[in-house]
Amino acid sequence: MRGLVVLFMLCFGSVTAQVKVVQINSTWNKQNDLELNLKNCQYEYALLDDLTPSLKSKVKSVPFIYVLKDGHIVGQFDGGLRMKLNVTEEELQQFIDRINEIN
Repeated sequence: MRGLVVLFMLCFGSVTAQVKVVQINSTWNKQNDLELNLKNCQYEYALLDDLTPSLKSKVKSVPFIYVLKDGHIVGQFDGGLRMKLNVTEEELQQFIDRINEIN
């Protein structure tokens, strides 16, 4: 239940920014976290270990980042077989800036 509440709050909690970025990783892969200091968005971090088993099964790779605008997923990035994200903070910020420009 705790995991479901965590995911619900990450996706639908109070949003002060139109764009939200959520990074999900696991404790065993923390060395591959992407340290983010993003602007013009709300940023959340969650551990896969805190999600319910049914939600865990939907995450195919960690780390995983998804970008939401007005509650809808508009972008996602995952670690793939390397278990390391193939996006930089700068590229993610550029993506967020482009999303913010779209009305």
